[in-house]
Amino acid sequence: MLYKYKVRTATGAVNTGTHEASNEAAAISWMREQGWSPVSVEAQGGGAIFGGESGGGSSLSIDIFPQKVTLKDKNVLFKQMATMVNAGVTIAATMDLMASQIENKTLGKAIGDIRDAVSGGVTTASAFARHPNIFNNLEIALIRAGEEGGVLDTSLARLASFVEAQYALQKKIKGAMMYPSVIIFFTLVTLVALCMFIVPLFRKAFENIGITNPPLITAIIFGISDFLKAYWWAIPIPFILLFLGIKRANKTVEGKKVIDKAKLKLPLFGDIIFKSILARSFRTFATLVTAGVSILDSIEMSAGVADNFVIGEAFTTMRERAQNGIMLSVTIKDQKLFPSMVAHMVAVGEETGHVDEVLSKVADWYDMELDEQIKAITSIIEPIMIVVVGLVVGLVVASVFIPIIQAMQQFM
Repeated sequence: MLYKYKVRTATGAVNTGTHEASNEAAAISWMREQGWSPVSVEAQGGGAIFGGESGGGSSLSIDIFPQKVTLKDKNVLFKQMATMVNAGVTIAATMDLMASQIENKTLGKAIGDIRDAVSGGVTTASAFARHPNIFNNLEIALIRAGEEGGVLDTSLARLASFVEAQYALQKKIKGAMMYPSVIIFFTLVTLVALCMFIVPLFRKAFENIGITNPPLITAIIFGISDFLKAYWWAIPIPFILLFLGIKRANKTVEGKKVIDKAKLKLPLFGDIIFKSILARSFRTFATLVTAGVSILDSIEMSAGVADNFVIGEAFTTMRERAQNGIMLSVTIKDQKLFPSMVAHMVAVGEETGHVDEVLSKVADWYDMELDEQIKAITSIIEPIMIVVVGLVVGLVVASVFIPIIQAMQQFM
């Protein structure tokens, strides 16, 4: 099989070429015989990319219910790897130790496979690339940049900081969404319980005392109660259909475009979603540029990390114009999606040659804006939710007590 390779020579130069070999291990062995350090190996004609061919590493057992690998798990992994590599421990020995210490079984098996691959001569980035379901392109790119530049420990430390920032951002968003979600859930449960179990008791009592023509609001609540008692099993159906509809729409370009635009226009939460995406994207951009990844590749990966059609399209436009020699700050200013301050900051970075530092400051600025936005919404949403819950429950209670008050007035 023909393998395309990238190697670092004894003089430090990076060379690329192709070599015919029976398998990946044989190709890597040949490169080492030439006195070269393999950077990446790609099987041509349908082979696995970055050393992913099964002949170069151990086979993985398949879990029916694999444990999810969280950002917190990866943060711990990269921090410990950075510390050990900086101390002079080899990658193979580092991965061997990590495989025995990691509690997450899915990540532990992946680390074991990476250890075996690295021990067999596969580069670290190539070994990590064998597990795309756990490690994304951005993480692999940072590891590869560290290997190519001979600063793997620095890249791992930078990657740990990046993942930690992503984890902190994730916690902020979940924290902002948690309170209203819990309140809405328990409000719905309370309403369903009142309509199914309490309202029918009052209805029976009304019939016993001769109230056959209740007020409109009471008649509506009785109708809702009858529906819930007869079709309680249908309650989750609208939510399931909505979930499936959104999931299906997300698989089409037009559907995803509509949904992503709608997300950014949601009342209260649209601005939080917008700022969190930009904070994540610019943090990714800054981290990649600092690690030595090219501007064009950095923009492309930042667009993928955005996971939003509108913002991803803005980054894609930025990449296309940068490819034609147009400065980033000009494109950012022309798009009107970003505040003018961002364009100004990037322009200063381009003039001084410190784009990576400026991009990091932009990400920090969006993080700060996000914090302020979450605090503001949290302070606003609590009284709003209390009023809404009070009105809804009060409506049900009023629908029950109004006929009682009217009946009492007739006897007075």
